[in-house]
Amino acid sequence: MSELYRPGEPVALQFKGSAGEYFRIWIVNLCLSVLTLGVYSAWAKVRRKRYFYGCTLLQGAAFDYLGSPMAILKGRIFVVAAFVAYALLKEVHFLIGIVLFFAVAAVLPWVIQRALQFNARNSTHRNVRFGFRGTKMDVFAVLLIGALLVPFTLGLGYPLYLAMKRRIFVDNSSYGNQSFAFSATVGDYYLAAMKLSLAFFGFVLGSLITFGVGLLPLYLLLRAYAETSFARLAWRNTHLGAIGFDCGWTTGGLFGLYFLNTLGIIVSFGLLIPWAAIRTARYKLERITLHSAGGLEGFLASAQESVGAVGDEAGELLGFDFGL
Repeated sequence: MSELYRPGEPVALQFKGSAGEYFRIWIVNLCLSVLTLGVYSAWAKVRRKRYFYGCTLLQGAAFDYLGSPMAILKGRIFVVAAFVAYALLKEVHFLIGIVLFFAVAAVLPWVIQRALQFNARNSTHRNVRFGFRGTKMDVFAVLLIGALLVPFTLGLGYPLYLAMKRRIFVDNSSYGNQSFAFSATVGDYYLAAMKLSLAFFGFVLGSLITFGVGLLPLYLLLRAYAETSFARLAWRNTHLGAIGFDCGWTTGGLFGLYFLNTLGIIVSFGLLIPWAAIRTARYKLERITLHSAGGLEGFLASAQESVGAVGDEAGELLGFDFGL
């Protein structure tokens, strides 16, 4: 902790990653994943997440990722086997395909729930695990809204889906024995969506005026505006006990980041992907701040005392890669 820090002042995340270090990890991951026909991708994912977690610091202490590559590989084999079986058996008879479709749909909430539990329980800070206690019915409700309400309302239900998804994820997450809470309303999401709709019409108009020449920068600008709007809404309404969060992303900042990243990746034929990933992580993480009237030290010390009560069942979970 900095000597200049005083209790009650906002504390920003720090990111210490470098493009050179991550390039070496990325190129090895890419080559071995190709040579092993994707089998190594489970180990690649763990190496990548451990690097980014380890380079992210809160008051000088790094985060850590404890996921097992073998658990992730087993999860992927399970998912791939299920979908291959569905693809083959549905060709035998259309009724079998229908039955298998509903069987897969019934299992999907369980898969996503396990994925969220796996990722949370294998994420730590100061040896304290994060957690996710959401149920399969919670996940099913989100999927139902996304699959039925959104398309049948021609997208009008999308803000409701976003709000519901964020609330279920945040309200069921924890750090040690402390639970997260989410305070944004569905109305807040509809207001953000209305502003985004106006920006979208501006994007369409700009594309027509420039005869499509400005399509890429205008798209990146719209994407930056959308991400900034919903990220600020999400972080500013997230709480962990007495700790609040803030997000300092700006539309101009994200646009400049994405524009240079895109140009770099194009002119380097993809070799600057690690450079772009590091720049993106640094920009986004270092603009996330935590604040508490009593300071963070007391809260973090209290969380460390609860380590023994959190449990250590993470190794029993399959490492699915699905998410809400």
